[in-house]
Amino acid sequence: MKTDPVGIFDSGLGGLSVLQQVRKILPEEAILYVADSAHAPYGCKNTPFVEQRSRFITERLIEQGAKIIVIACNTATASTIEKFRQDYGIPFVGVEPGIKPAIQLSRNGKIGVLATTATLASERYKQLVHRFASSVQLYNQPCPGLADQIEAGQPDSSKTQLLLTQYINPLIAENIDTLVLGCTHYSFLSEAIKKITSGEIIMVDTSQAVAEQLKRVLQSEQLKSRNFSKGISLQVKYYSTGSITETARAIKTLMHLDVEVSELC
Repeated sequence: MKTDPVGIFDSGLGGLSVLQQVRKILPEEAILYVADSAHAPYGCKNTPFVEQRSRFITERLIEQGAKIIVIACNTATASTIEKFRQDYGIPFVGVEPGIKPAIQLSRNGKIGVLATTATLASERYKQLVHRFASSVQLYNQPCPGLADQIEAGQPDSSKTQLLLTQYINPLIAENIDTLVLGCTHYSFLSEAIKKITSGEIIMVDTSQAVAEQLKRVLQSEQLKSRNFSKGISLQVKYYSTGSITETARAIKTLMHLDVEVSELC
């Protein structure tokens, strides 16, 4: 039904960057957000494990009435979305590194991609590069440990800064002019990245594009809610498979919101 909630999940808290954009574009939609924090991040996990966890969460969201599910994780999207579209009777929206918009924005054709090891190794990513990136130079940079810093609610720590510098400096040395944030966690590092790059490199974050795609799918499937009064946003329910106290604390750090988090069993 149109009044049923939108389900959004991520390996942890990176998908909150997508949630923020969904709230701006679709304030009339009720939302269920699941952070699989007990198993975050997915970027260093093998494909069968990521699929098993994604399937578990998807089925919990469907049990709670989700009419559509956003897989707000590049690694989980690459591993599962095509299967899930066949296996479940609801629409899915995924995320993928913004190679296409980066190509349009780049002036010198040199593009850096920050992503998890699993995303860069996935067949879906390889196909994306094959389809769109033959005319540019891509510099893929895996970023072990970076998503963990967001999960810990430490986007501004010295360790996070050190990791970012370690991963971005080689890309700067290659004279990139555009940088793709290929993990939803990295959206929370945009200000730190601007400092490292002196604001001279274009950043591509697909969170807004995902929210706009969600709106298009809801409209095309005739699932868009009309339950909206001007100035009133519907409820977001937050769930975590990890410590609900730690998840709530991290959400406050990242989004400046005091929220109640429930345990997803």
